[in-house]
Amino acid sequence: MDEKRTQEHLHDADRVLNDIREHLEFNQEMGDVYELKALQLLLEVTKSMHVQRDIRALMTLVLDSALSFAEADRAFLLMTQPDGSLRFKMGRTYDGHYLTEENCVISTSVTDAALEAREPIILADAQHDNKFSARQSIIDLNLRTIMTAPLRCDENVLGLIYVDSKRPMARYSKHHLNVLSSLADQSAVALHNARKFETHTG
Repeated sequence: MDEKRTQEHLHDADRVLNDIREHLEFNQEMGDVYELKALQLLLEVTKSMHVQRDIRALMTLVLDSALSFAEADRAFLLMTQPDGSLRFKMGRTYDGHYLTEENCVISTSVTDAALEAREPIILADAQHDNKFSARQSIIDLNLRTIMTAPLRCDENVLGLIYVDSKRPMARYSKHHLNVLSSLADQSAVALHNARKFETHTG
């Protein structure tokens, strides 16, 4: 994307963000307010991604945004290897601490399902989910909320975002799936572009 198109996208994001802020000031319906806040977060992250070229800072932004949106405990960024396996890249906690690879004990049954379908998966309460509740990792880790989404760029899956919590989601709607999917897709494009930028300038 050239500089002119980038600036046009940033101006569009600013305009929509201003509209959202105006609606938030006057809207009293909690469901609508939450939807608007989710959209506000997504747009602010998307705007930041257009100008952020440092991959570590970009990955931190992605995970912190996912944690804030999901109100979850942990978030991990896992990258796809040539053999199709996933490799730990970064982990974050809700209070802003980095996690190590040793901390990355997750529900692989959920990540495998998301990669196979190439679609995001949200479990608002994994302990009572018909498909996944009996999986050993979910039982052992006592996980309640699980959200994961593949990082899709063109025909490739670069990796996935994985978020979990020992608390069930206090609220859940279709907007969660839409925002998570959009966040993952924007993240994939941004990471792809940042990689190219580092290659050309390294």
